[in-house]
Amino acid sequence: MTESPTADTSASEQLSYRLRKWLLQQGTSTAGANQHQRIAESDWDILIILDACRLDTCRNAVDWPVQEVTTPASCTPDWLAAAEDRNLFAGKTVLTANPQYKKFEFEADSLEHFWQSHWDERRQTVLPEPILERVTEHVSRDAPPVIAHLQQPHWPYVARIEDEWELAYPDLGPWTDGDEEIAGMQVAMARGKIDVERAYNAYRASVRSIWRTLLPAIESWVADSHTVVVTADHGEVFGRFTEARMYEHPCKVGIRPLTAVPWVEFTSSQPETVDNGTVKDRLEALGYAE
Repeated sequence: MTESPTADTSASEQLSYRLRKWLLQQGTSTAGANQHQRIAESDWDILIILDACRLDTCRNAVDWPVQEVTTPASCTPDWLAAAEDRNLFAGKTVLTANPQYKKFEFEADSLEHFWQSHWDERRQTVLPEPILERVTEHVSRDAPPVIAHLQQPHWPYVARIEDEWELAYPDLGPWTDGDEEIAGMQVAMARGKIDVERAYNAYRASVRSIWRTLLPAIESWVADSHTVVVTADHGEVFGRFTEARMYEHPCKVGIRPLTAVPWVEFTSSQPETVDNGTVKDRLEALGYAE
């Protein structure tokens, strides 16, 4: 049960925002979510989970058919709880940059926590390259399917400048409002401590950058006859009217910008509906293949 809006769930949340969120939690749902069923029923070798990747931003960043699926959650803890209930990771190798995985018991073939071994202190995140390299090592053997949960484009929003990752929005807080310290991004946005438009532009740069990093790896995997699926656990919102004036990705808020996520498939032989033919042809058109 969702706590009442007067419950002190976050001392920093203004009552009007907390009430609006509570009403959405009561009045929206993720009924009809099809993402986990599709993950379970699809024949893939590599599943890439992007964290907090909006469908529309993904479509603008990728010159490739991007389908829509509905996630069962609007935040990672609820997404993982649904995955645990469905036993979605059974028999899979799981590589994760997200510390939320530590809170669950998955019947995975193996589970590796990259947030423990590859935390980047300056950027306050886990960069994707070590995980992608481990995926390549894994699929070079006759091994179970692999799931890689990357941290991007989740906050802190990082972007690649040439071959270097930098903070696209440099102010990581904590923020203050009078004598009060605000630690959370959602509250900082709602209280005007983060420039939302600058943050949104930084987020878009993060989405473009993670795809720029992913595509060469995908080309290599597909060249070795592996099927790759890229999707996301949930979306991200920036306080717009069409986003119910919510920020970041509050749990149990079933609005479309949070629950409509991308589903992108790469195979060695694409269906006839894909113009430009092979994966290599399309990647060359994007400038990612030699």
